[in-house]
Amino acid sequence: MSDRVTDHPARGYLIFAASLVFLPVMDAIAKLLSTRLPVMEIVWARHIVYAAAIVPFATWRRGWRGLVPRHPLWQLARGLCMCLASGCFFMAVSRMPVADAMAIFLSYPAILLPMTAVILGERPTRRQWAMVVCGFIGALFVVRPTLHGLADGAIFAVGSAVLYPMSMLATRRLADEATPLITTALSAVIGSLLYSAVVPSVFTMPRPEDLWLLLAVGLIAAVGHFGIVAAHRYAQSSQLAPLGYLEIVGAVVAGLLMFGDVPTLPTDIGIVLIVASGLAATWPARTRPGNAPGDKP
Repeated sequence: MSDRVTDHPARGYLIFAASLVFLPVMDAIAKLLSTRLPVMEIVWARHIVYAAAIVPFATWRRGWRGLVPRHPLWQLARGLCMCLASGCFFMAVSRMPVADAMAIFLSYPAILLPMTAVILGERPTRRQWAMVVCGFIGALFVVRPTLHGLADGAIFAVGSAVLYPMSMLATRRLADEATPLITTALSAVIGSLLYSAVVPSVFTMPRPEDLWLLLAVGLIAAVGHFGIVAAHRYAQSSQLAPLGYLEIVGAVVAGLLMFGDVPTLPTDIGIVLIVASGLAATWPARTRPGNAPGDKP
């Protein structure tokens, strides 16, 4: 893929939206497979196929030397956070409806904002803090903690929501030093190596039909994340950010069609609060005179 950014936001919107609606199909297939195979084996297959699909694209122009990171510790940190986040999320969907797990995961802006304030020294606006509180309340509607604690599926979903913002902080640190495709490929390789060390202890021989589903999980991950990267070649992150919550739509539809999961009223309320808070927090502010869209004021 060319590194040149072109100004075709409508094309970027379409690719980004399609990718986000498509990705929850992967989660639903993983949930189906978890009834027959260990979750760690499913996550391992996801990373192996994903790496095999995306590494050739990442090395197309720069060769294998392009995968040698300038800052290996930051790439390692990002890769570990990303692969552990995906592992936690697959553990979550194996124990709870896909839409519920996705709704909890999409509360990650409520975790990211305090992280950026403490670690990066950024100064979030009052509106952003208000939306964080709104998103946190929405997450509580979905999680519904009791005096006995959280359900184990919800615990894993929360773990994924914590790990993902940590990977975003590492991504921001690497933004000027590696293309998104190279960074994504390195994370896929790191995940493959990590889970390859774990999977022998839990490996179960898949049935022939399961092999196709495992392949589908990895290919959907590759196509979906490649689409997200491609969308950023046509539109700015600030333009795409408000569309990020479309993933919950795909999760609801996939869960309904494959498992008959119908979100409860508290879950519906939580989803609405989470989506509304995310849209309000990420919707681009009005561009000031002299600033290009997406530029910092």
